[in-house]
Amino acid sequence: MQSAAASPDIFATLTRPDRSGAPKYMRLSSVLMQAIIDGHWKAGDRLPTEEELAVMTPFSLGTVQRALRTLVDQGVVVRHHGLGSFVAENDLRMEDPWHCRFLDTDGVSFLPVYSKVLSRERIKTRGAWSRYFPDAGDNLTLITRVINVNGEFDVLVRFYMDSRVLPRLSRASLRSLDGLNFKTVIVGELNVPITRITHDVSLVKFDAATAEIIGTCKGEAGLFMQAAALMGETACVYYQEFSIPTTDRVLSIPDQLPRMGYQSR
Repeated sequence: MQSAAASPDIFATLTRPDRSGAPKYMRLSSVLMQAIIDGHWKAGDRLPTEEELAVMTPFSLGTVQRALRTLVDQGVVVRHHGLGSFVAENDLRMEDPWHCRFLDTDGVSFLPVYSKVLSRERIKTRGAWSRYFPDAGDNLTLITRVINVNGEFDVLVRFYMDSRVLPRLSRASLRSLDGLNFKTVIVGELNVPITRITHDVSLVKFDAATAEIIGTCKGEAGLFMQAAALMGETACVYYQEFSIPTTDRVLSIPDQLPRMGYQSR
């Protein structure tokens, strides 16, 4: 089986001087992601082999392998033993996100985002989330996702909830949550409306685990956003933490959510 041809223009940016400081494998994975977004490779297409990519780009075979592994971990690419790497069939694009909204260069439209669930677990440890779920007990659940923004960078998202409030998110298969806008599920499951959404943003230095996932270096600074959705004054629907690497893109935090009638602080 032959791979879909790759235009030399796809990799042109990789031959130019880079001042972003991003690791080489992240630069390559971003270029491959952008080519998929642009439709150069479509769902089911076979990508060039690792050896072919090493010839097409200025990077070593090891860098190519790590870039492809990153796309596999994100669910964008699947590997079939003995056949090669293929663009995944499932659609990871998330429509109309609530929080992870970055402006395009026109200053009006939002960049497309693609989400992949890494894990879901019950947690008992205490942290910033504890004050939002004082009575959750063994029902406190953490869903960890990676959201890729327009093939440019990854955002690590930790989504905390009481599984009794949002049972579908706590029971659905992890694969079915890829690309899913949690807002759709939340609106369908709640018996009372969200009345307030808070956003708090700070500058932090990322720990090693976070840096590895979002493709930065340990100790590098980036944005840390905390968002909580409340029913009334104190009942929490969810609490989220976003780890966002340094980017020139503008993060747009809505003043309100008019279509739902929700007020945001």
